[in-house]
Amino acid sequence: MGQISTESFVEAIASLIEEVHVGPAEPRATWITSNRPASGFLGTLDTLSASVASKPPAPGMNTIAAHSAHLLFALSLALRAMYGENPYATAKWEESWRTQTVDDAAWTALRADLRRVHGELIAAIRRGPPLDDPDVFKGVISLVGHGAYHLGAMQTIHRQLTNPLRP
Repeated sequence: MGQISTESFVEAIASLIEEVHVGPAEPRATWITSNRPASGFLGTLDTLSASVASKPPAPGMNTIAAHSAHLLFALSLALRAMYGENPYATAKWEESWRTQTVDDAAWTALRADLRRVHGELIAAIRRGPPLDDPDVFKGVISLVGHGAYHLGAMQTIHRQLTNPLRP
């Protein structure tokens, strides 16, 4: 068996991150999301109002806005790590969950920030992650699973809010 090239591996990871964040490049063939354009978390968030994003599925549970703010925090840390920082040593993950409610302006800004950081992160990954640092390398790979988890959580919360189970 031959070896996979670094370029092929990096492109595979980048395309999976793109699918989770934005949606499939080709909706007829997906690996993670549904076969709908814009079915990643960015497209999903664009279909939701600030009031829906701010409503918890049950008392004390995190909102879609909180999941979104947490993702922005995580992607921002990953971007900094791509540039050689070690932002994880001092990261305060609990603070990434503080934003539970948003108004229309804050919701628009949060989604714009997610798009911006996503774009910067994908560009940095495609330029080539520092593969000599195993933690950065693992971090890049984990973006696929982390994003997919939160996409699923947001979709589940949205279903719970719009179609609650009846006894």
